[in-house]
Amino acid sequence: MTTALAFGFLELSALLGHEQTLPGYLAQLTEEIRQDGELRRPIIVDRHSLVILDGHHRAAALRKLGCSLIPTYLVDYGDPVITVEPRRPDIPVSKESVVSTGLSGRPYPPRTSRHVLPELPGRPTPLETLRG
Repeated sequence: MTTALAFGFLELSALLGHEQTLPGYLAQLTEEIRQDGELRRPIIVDRHSLVILDGHHRAAALRKLGCSLIPTYLVDYGDPVITVEPRRPDIPVSKESVVSTGLSGRPYPPRTSRHVLPELPGRPTPLETLRG
């Protein structure tokens, strides 16, 4: 488990993405969440920069569903237990490049990075709660 982990509900508008989303998968996931009436797994966010590390599609789906809040695990991205690997051979990634890309407003293509960290428990949250 990471040394600095907190769970909370954050404003979607405050979060920064470092990757774009896949339109087809986003549409499928949005419909799945709508039918379920809940978000099953929180996203993972760097607590210092508010850059999304895992959960870009879930965040985008909640925006489409009119939600203003999102369940979030805030982690210390500097913790060595969290690592990042490239998914694309043509785009190298590092923790520093993930944060700078998120802060720049010019995200990587979809599925550019893969974050590796200990499994975090699901925390199903009803959509009504997330609509504020």
